[in-house]
Amino acid sequence: MKIWKGFPLQRRSWLPKNYSMKTKRIIDRLQAFWFAPAPAERLAILRIGTGGFALWYLLSRFSMLRRMARGGEAHFEAIGLVAELGGPIPPLAFDAVLYILIGLNLLYILGWKFKYIGPLFATLLLLFLTYRNSWAMIYHNRNALVLQVLIIGWTTAADAFSLDALRSRTLKGIHWRYGLPIKLICVATVCTYFVSGVAKVAGDLSWEWATGEALRSQVAVDAIRKVLLGGELEPVFMWIYPYTWVFMVMGITTLILELGAPFALWKKRLTWVWVVLTWLMHWGIFFVMGIRFRYQMTGLIFLAFFDTEKVWFGLKQWYSKNVQRSNRTLSSY
Repeated sequence: MKIWKGFPLQRRSWLPKNYSMKTKRIIDRLQAFWFAPAPAERLAILRIGTGGFALWYLLSRFSMLRRMARGGEAHFEAIGLVAELGGPIPPLAFDAVLYILIGLNLLYILGWKFKYIGPLFATLLLLFLTYRNSWAMIYHNRNALVLQVLIIGWTTAADAFSLDALRSRTLKGIHWRYGLPIKLICVATVCTYFVSGVAKVAGDLSWEWATGEALRSQVAVDAIRKVLLGGELEPVFMWIYPYTWVFMVMGITTLILELGAPFALWKKRLTWVWVVLTWLMHWGIFFVMGIRFRYQMTGLIFLAFFDTEKVWFGLKQWYSKNVQRSNRTLSSY
């Protein structure tokens, strides 16, 4: 196929001249997995989806973030990439960074000068959310969003549905350079769940997670903490608390979905099952514990696993048919 011309694994000059058929099959499988061609529209939808959620986060928490930056050094402990900071940056400097980040976020969604805006926004978002996690406590529920933006920001994700695409006026079609970052996003996503599962079994509770008792105790401690801080108990938790077997089912299901996440990359049917069950798991966490993993609950985290562009093409075709039907009706008068 012409689409593979120039593809790194297609040029096998780096291999011995008489490599075995087994080696060839391995290379072909790697090629089929990592470099499967995809349409530019699919990667563009991921750009818009991740950018849209990031923009919602920044705008909905705009006032809170500004108050946080003025919270004083007692609540600040630099972590990760900002660990070298001796203390919090001046509030006015933080405000400037926040405004710049929102502006870059808008340009990221619109796909303007994406060759420069994409990497810049992805890097600044990583630094910003790392800085945000340096205050009070570490929030891990945005890690998947940051990972996906980091991947998308360094790709040609503005070749469709963007201002750059309008300026070029050339159809980009289907290519492996769109498929590779999508596959990388899928791998990064399942890895976040797998790491969560490993953290559970490697922790103090270990495999007791599967018995139900440990999970029920953990949820109960979280509920008590909320009550002491002036919150309310979740009605679902009060209803299921007496039944240990319910927590056992929840614990086993959680471990299966997290430790078994990599198998979601194996077959499309497994992908559907894993995505639906994992999405329901996050909604279950919300109803039982009141904890919102919004990026996961909206399903945006799973967009890369599906051919989302087919929805766009379907709507476009439906619209064209309706316009043609209306024109025929008008011409008949």
